[in-house]
Amino acid sequence: MDPIQQKALNALESFILLSQSATSPRSAVDLVTQATSAPNTYVFAELLQTPNVAALKGASADYAPYYTLLEIFAWGTWADYS
Repeated sequence: MDPIQQKALNALESFILLSQSATSPRSAVDLVTQATSAPNTYVFAELLQTPNVAALKGASADYAPYYTLLEIFAWGTWADYS
């Protein structure tokens, strides 16, 4: 694995571990916000797959947009965002 890719996965690893304790939608949203704001974190697909973050997809209108934001960070383009 490329050293840059390894660095990105290492940066995400702490957020994946923290997702296990993010049992409320509010804590999962906080985690998404932290992950998308963190330097050296630009791989997000694994975080989308964690159960507590994936639960945001079906959450209320207050929380579901954060799942969509994370999807854009994982697979989207600037056009998807704007």
